[in-house]
Amino acid sequence: MPSYQLAQTMDRSEWLKRYPRLTQHQVKMVAQSLKEALGENVVIDDRDQLLAYSYDATGERHWPDMAVLPRTTDEVSRALSLAHRYRVPVVGRGASTNLSGGTTPLVGGLVVSFARMNRIVDIDTVKRLVRVEPGVVNADLAEALRKRGYFYPPDPSSHRISTIGGNIAENAGGPHCVKYGVTTHHVRALEVVLSDGRVVNLGEIGATDAGLDIASLVIGSEGTLALVTQAVLAIRPLPARTSTVLISFKALKDAVTTVSQIVANRLNPAALELMDKESIRVVESFVHAGYPLDAEAVLLVELDGTDAEVESGIHGLRAISERQGSLSFQVAESEERAQEFWRGRRAHYGATARLAPHLWVQDVTVPRPKLVEMIERVMSIAQEQRLLIVTAAHAGDGNLHPNIPYDPLDPDQIRRLRAADDAILRACVEMGGSITGEHGVGIDKAEHLPLMYSPWELEAMAEVKAAFDPDQVLNPLKALWPAGEISPAPPVSRPIPHLPASTGEVQEIMRWSASQSDPLSIRGSGRRTTGGPPTQRILSLAQLDQVHDLDLDNLSVEVGAGMVAGALSRLLERHGLDVPGIEPFMDDTVGGLVAANAPYWRHSSGHGWRDMVLAAEWVDMRGRLLRFGRKTMKNVAGYDLAKLVVGSRGRIGALTRVTLRLLPREEPLTIAQSAPMPATQALMAANRVLSRPDHPDGILLVRRPSQTNVEVWCVGRLTHRELKTKLAQDLGGTSVVFEDGRDAWLRLETDRLHRVYQAISSGMYRAGRIPVAAEDWLAVFADAVGSAVHLCPDGGWYEMMGPDARNPWPRTSDQELERLRERVARVFDPEQLLH
Repeated sequence: MPSYQLAQTMDRSEWLKRYPRLTQHQVKMVAQSLKEALGENVVIDDRDQLLAYSYDATGERHWPDMAVLPRTTDEVSRALSLAHRYRVPVVGRGASTNLSGGTTPLVGGLVVSFARMNRIVDIDTVKRLVRVEPGVVNADLAEALRKRGYFYPPDPSSHRISTIGGNIAENAGGPHCVKYGVTTHHVRALEVVLSDGRVVNLGEIGATDAGLDIASLVIGSEGTLALVTQAVLAIRPLPARTSTVLISFKALKDAVTTVSQIVANRLNPAALELMDKESIRVVESFVHAGYPLDAEAVLLVELDGTDAEVESGIHGLRAISERQGSLSFQVAESEERAQEFWRGRRAHYGATARLAPHLWVQDVTVPRPKLVEMIERVMSIAQEQRLLIVTAAHAGDGNLHPNIPYDPLDPDQIRRLRAADDAILRACVEMGGSITGEHGVGIDKAEHLPLMYSPWELEAMAEVKAAFDPDQVLNPLKALWPAGEISPAPPVSRPIPHLPASTGEVQEIMRWSASQSDPLSIRGSGRRTTGGPPTQRILSLAQLDQVHDLDLDNLSVEVGAGMVAGALSRLLERHGLDVPGIEPFMDDTVGGLVAANAPYWRHSSGHGWRDMVLAAEWVDMRGRLLRFGRKTMKNVAGYDLAKLVVGSRGRIGALTRVTLRLLPREEPLTIAQSAPMPATQALMAANRVLSRPDHPDGILLVRRPSQTNVEVWCVGRLTHRELKTKLAQDLGGTSVVFEDGRDAWLRLETDRLHRVYQAISSGMYRAGRIPVAAEDWLAVFADAVGSAVHLCPDGGWYEMMGPDARNPWPRTSDQELERLRERVARVFDPEQLLH
């Protein structure tokens, strides 16, 4: 197998000088220390055996100096402690199916393989959580969950061999992320080992009361910040029915237009995949999946849900595809036939790889409305460079994989490949996309990061890396690019009024306050702020209230942080769209809701606002204007710093803009309220509801002040009498009260939030995420005698309002975690002036 560099890569010479290779003597000394600490059978230092740890799916090869195969977190900790002592670079490794060079030991050092840490520690179907070690294979987890009637949605094409640790490192997606989201949307907690060997539990991801969400930075960081040793993941009940449809078209544009129409008509498929003519040809010759060879493109669509939802989806799909002139419309009549259809899509990489000695796999994401233009640009680039480019796409989220077969020993072909690759990446950025949606940056795309990020933004990511890994030893030279020359911010010679009307004025205020060491408190409407006189100057963002971009085809909206939530809700309502955390009557600002990670329960699954934020712009206390994320669900170019603003409460800067994911507005809406019942009975009733694949979107346990019994509230689209009957049985029979219509919902939620606002203003409010280790959820009802309590078992959060409002699960002080949070916060606010 020839050794060669990636077809498109940076000049590494200057970077490599920072990491001189270990001498033979040093290698022997470190290897011996590892054997003494971990045991002979854990350490590999034989060069022939190290070949297996020298490359990933890119084929580029770099030998490590040694490897370890730990079985426990403690062994990982001891290995990293020794590596830190000797300043040895460390690369974490799963199955190394990644396609960007992310797990190649570029500078040698130590490879930590998680192949032996492959236990599914616990499956909890009541809380709908699973705890796993990083070496668990995605497909093995899927099989274990299937036997219990559940599934874990992220399913990359490599799912039969890729591991959960690798999925987390790359923030893996897969076909089903169009409906269910990518890996980050399903991770609830992480245990990690830092570069010096310290073990840290990174807190409850998405918690409203847990400080900066630094766990979200680790997801997708390619092992450059920490090594994951355990993960708690959210799982879902298997849908009642799944149906797969294969649709063929005589023109590629017709297929892509059909994708737009599917999204516009709110069909919400579980998967929506596209392959072009060349893909069909190479796949059919390889696996004979039954794709029509006379088609210019095919769509592979999967629908799931109740029988009624799936039948309605098939009917809608057929009508849309016929309007676009489809050649054929095949509904898989059996599970075997559905698997044949999917075998073709999953074989795309392997089939294309047969066409040449090597395969270059590109990975770009554009907003959905730009999909046709991007595919046409790829085809044009292929003609210009005289290359065969075979394209498949996760069309539902705008993620393209142009695959280029090539010969790595042909210099002219390499030159044309590099030119094509560069042109594809530049085109996707011009269209508002990301240079990588799920394959990562690695050593492949680092030099293209400046296309997406300013020097300030590159600098901020490098500083976050240093906060986690001061000695820069974790997966060196991956995922980042030097910031280059940064122009100093102009000095501000006068104070600016603290009611800015533009981002530029926000920057001036922050720079002035920093120059004067003047503490700041950032406010939106003040709804989510505890009463009492402030001790520092208040920066109000209320005038930043514009709608900057409402993209109906892409289902995204970008607004100023001062946008009033109720006004945005009313605007979206006119277009049949929704952001679950806002209501027409709310006078909170959107930025305030995001910064507070304000709980909502109408769509209670997941992490709340963290799952709705696609991109964020803010000004930090150094006056830097920072923007992270794109208006695409998939984006793993650099660290996911946009997640830091969720629940940040102004501690990293002034949030100026936010881009949100939109959902189809659910009509009609039905409210179900049970009669009051003992807490144990209420929790059992809620669990019965949650165990159904067709359960309502929102479920809340409510105990009113000074009461002992608990009500169960449900909200969702309960259009069929059968569903209402099932729900009534689950909640206790004939005593359940149903109200149909959005007016009923607004009346209920207006009253609830009025009590929330009163509790916040009087300082008698607590909210947070239920810890994944919490055993007794009923304690919140039993112990808070004078408070109202809202408990959301599906979303895993609680609210407590009243004189004895408190955190029912006091968090033990984790000094390592708090120190890490403080280091990250100081990246954006060095003097800690923001409060």
